[in-house]
Amino acid sequence: MTTGASLRRLLPYLKPHRGRFLQACAVMTGVAALNGAMVKVLGPITNSLFASAEPGELARVALLIPLVFFFKLIFQYTQSYLMSWLGQRITQEIRDDLFTHLHALSMDFFWKSKGGEVLSKLTNDMTALQSGLQFVPLYVIRDSMTIIVMLVVMLMTNAKFALVALLSIPMAAGVLGVLGRKLRASGRRGQEVMGEIYHRFQESLQGMLVVKSFNYEKGSISKFRKENDEFFHQMMRYFRATALSGPLMEFLGSMVIAAIIWLGGRAIGAGAMKPGEFAVFLGCFFTAYGPIKNLAQMNATLQLALASADRIFSILDEKPTVVEPANPRHFPKLSQGVVFERVSFRYPGREAWALKDASLTIKPGEVVALAGPSGSGKTTLVHLLLRLFDPVEGRISIDGVDLRDMSSHDLREKVGLVSQETILFNDTVLGNVAVGREGATRLEVEEALKVADALDFVSQFAQGLDTPLGDRGARLSGGQRQRLMIAMALLPQPDLIIADEPTT
Repeated sequence: MTTGASLRRLLPYLKPHRGRFLQACAVMTGVAALNGAMVKVLGPITNSLFASAEPGELARVALLIPLVFFFKLIFQYTQSYLMSWLGQRITQEIRDDLFTHLHALSMDFFWKSKGGEVLSKLTNDMTALQSGLQFVPLYVIRDSMTIIVMLVVMLMTNAKFALVALLSIPMAAGVLGVLGRKLRASGRRGQEVMGEIYHRFQESLQGMLVVKSFNYEKGSISKFRKENDEFFHQMMRYFRATALSGPLMEFLGSMVIAAIIWLGGRAIGAGAMKPGEFAVFLGCFFTAYGPIKNLAQMNATLQLALASADRIFSILDEKPTVVEPANPRHFPKLSQGVVFERVSFRYPGREAWALKDASLTIKPGEVVALAGPSGSGKTTLVHLLLRLFDPVEGRISIDGVDLRDMSSHDLREKVGLVSQETILFNDTVLGNVAVGREGATRLEVEEALKVADALDFVSQFAQGLDTPLGDRGARLSGGQRQRLMIAMALLPQPDLIIADEPTT
């Protein structure tokens, strides 16, 4: 994605806050104007010193300096606060949209994506984008305005010298353009490798039991070091380009300064220019030089932020493959049963069929057990019945209503799942079981725990329902976690109960 395209993607997030952004721009213009006023004061000061001016005139000029800096202090604080607010708010909104969108995506996205890479986009890329949103507009707008003000003052002071200074602009733009492309490419690749590192961390932490049980520490560390080393080399490419931008700007600036001093000295010697005019002109260039150098440094931050924005938008551009119907039908009363009609399915990115031409009828009140070897499609039937995926061929219906015509939320509200893998959140017993139904009371949760044969051990906890369970329910045994999953499934009083691998 080009720089312009990436910036256009960010504009909709700025529009709701354009009032505050315009306020920030106005304040930054004020800072630039005050910089111009400060430089303009150099002329009278220099001429007064050379001409032995009256003490009263020197006093007025001297008092003007702290006054200008006082207003500059207020303006600089205001611009920093406004741009920090904008950067934080826009990042918050993008983070909200990203997290919400992830929950709207179908399971095939999570099937094909690495969890660590997604986590890296939610954290590392968001941090880089936030830095860009907060600081790049601040420096680019303020410093660009300062450069423009200085150019205007230079043109008013001596147009001939100003044209000499202007020669540095196209050279600087060319340097920034070349370095910008290198920064964008190396920054993007660096963020991709960081995603791999996040994935490696997540994989190792979650699989530490297996790593230690099979003495796999060396293999795990070796893979991590390889990716960590690649990240180092990618970021050094980025920092080499960053380190080069500042000195190049300094070199270009030194050439212009040398030309101005040579021309200025000759002009003063010939009586064509006053010392005060030369002081103003030189002051303008030195004042503009800092912002020009800042723009070179901010180019690196901008390119890294845009590379991160591209990676974030790559998730926001993903579309759910399980599409909600335009006019969804409600879950029926379940009088006829569930019917699988010649259903075939394969998981995304796989050629082999997980299920082929499967037909099955489950009548109300029946308890059906599906037996078969691993990989025969038992869990796939569960995924399809919950409409986590849609069949490639055939149809699944409840009382004659195709699942694709039904609201997924309504369907899952009526189907209770005890999954093969017990997944609990870093919350209390109450918080975990209540996931089964929003707004459930403590009494209802206790009843579900009782039916799941979990109330006895929960009652033994000092904090009862308010006992924190730790990450992924780490404070519970495997059997206790399974009981809480059963309670979670029973709480909504579903019409269908699915137990994946119930013998475990």
